[in-house]
Amino acid sequence: MSKIKQKVNSLISRYETSNIYELCDYLNINIKKDPLGSTKGYFLNISGEYFITLNTDLEEWEEPVVLAHELGHALLHKNTNICFLKNYTYSNTNKLENEANEFAAHLLITDDALNSFSEGYDYITIEQMSKHFRVPVELVMYKYIK
Repeated sequence: MSKIKQKVNSLISRYETSNIYELCDYLNINIKKDPLGSTKGYFLNISGEYFITLNTDLEEWEEPVVLAHELGHALLHKNTNICFLKNYTYSNTNKLENEANEFAAHLLITDDALNSFSEGYDYITIEQMSKHFRVPVELVMYKYIK
């Protein structure tokens, strides 16, 4: 089991929920919504106060996906200003983005939910899982890769 999956399972166990909004509340992470153009969301740590800003133009199904991804940054990379690295340096942030995606995948698709959904089927496609869990295909793939 990956360290990120362990972190997600520990988080769910500690707070007895996988609800992203409740987890942000328990963790004192402020959620804001602003028009962000092409940016879907971002996480900021300002002197130990945590903020996730979501784009007001997100589709209903996208919001929990983006929030889970940014929560991953908050818990895995809380002292890293990824926006700065991405926009003002030549740093490669792919590793950090992949880790946040893996975090979101394990949070939004718990093992119990996956087992419950697939029970009784001989074959399920990634696309069917994506539609059922309302996540991009890429997150379903993270669930199986990591």
